[in-house]
Amino acid sequence: LFAVLIGLSSCSITSQINTFPIEVLKPGIFEIPENYTVAVMNRDLFRSDTCTLYYTTGYLTFHDDTLLKAIDTTKKYQPIYEMVKDTSVTYRNLSDTCVNELINYFKEEGYFRKVINFGDSSNFRLTISDSIKTSEELFEKTKSDVCIFLDYLSLKTLFNQYFASPFTTRANLLWTVVFKNDSLAYYYNHTDTLYFDHEQVNEYSKIKEKTLGILLNNACKYLGRSFGMKVIPSWVQVGRMYYHSHNPEMLKAEKFAFNQDWLKAAELWNREAKNKNRKIAAKACFNMAVACEMEGKLASAIDWLIKSYSSLEKNNEEHRINCQRYLNILVTRKKEIERLDKQISSTENSTEN
Repeated sequence: LFAVLIGLSSCSITSQINTFPIEVLKPGIFEIPENYTVAVMNRDLFRSDTCTLYYTTGYLTFHDDTLLKAIDTTKKYQPIYEMVKDTSVTYRNLSDTCVNELINYFKEEGYFRKVINFGDSSNFRLTISDSIKTSEELFEKTKSDVCIFLDYLSLKTLFNQYFASPFTTRANLLWTVVFKNDSLAYYYNHTDTLYFDHEQVNEYSKIKEKTLGILLNNACKYLGRSFGMKVIPSWVQVGRMYYHSHNPEMLKAEKFAFNQDWLKAAELWNREAKNKNRKIAAKACFNMAVACEMEGKLASAIDWLIKSYSSLEKNNEEHRINCQRYLNILVTRKKEIERLDKQISSTENSTEN
């Protein structure tokens, strides 16, 4: 009976998938070497000073104040959200906040040789009507290798402290990146939706007339920092699947892995990869792929994944799907490391995992 129970417990291999939280270094979307000087400014192409900030309370109003007509199935009368104007908050200040936070992030990371802030320079707006006509003149004035502009910021905001999500803003930003030795300009349309919960909103509600402005300002700080994490290499937390097992040696290996001791974990998984129990062997091979990735050996990781893929009978389709999914991750990771080689020094790149 004991033998039968053990057999049944190992029938569903895919039910024993868990996840390791790990950090990986992601490359920037632009291949900007770390020894460059960067100039950042709020160009504000669409003259945001002329735009009034509106937000919705989330309450519905109706064109003819008749609820029955408003919900008529003919859709003749459409409900609209109440829009509120707030002149105490300006797009210019919000976009300046966004640019300044991007600059602060660059300085904190210390990636670039120098970061120049032109965002608050009243005589250096660089809008369409300004005198700079060529990229040569631009880089001569900025004394930089790369110029990053925030050209546009738009926020569609819902603010009502009685709602489940009291503050929500949908952001749309347009960034432009220009390189000194490149005739092309690169545009990045950054869209995001930010939610603030009751605890975050209540933190600022003591000053009711300034609550919205503070929340929008914090949202713009996040947007500036978020774009910075896309421009240069940054560490992000991701998950990696692995197989859990009640096998004593597999349990020991799992503990080593959670303590980031991948070599000791790999020693045990490598041994169990030869286990006569094909399910345990398949799990160990899969986990060996994770250990190899953590040690920066992607080619070996792919080899172990192929072994795991072919270890079980053809009817283990879910396991094969897991292997294929992880293989896709490894292929993408290999391309990311190739991009990292162009962005950071080889000594740093050797420890990207």
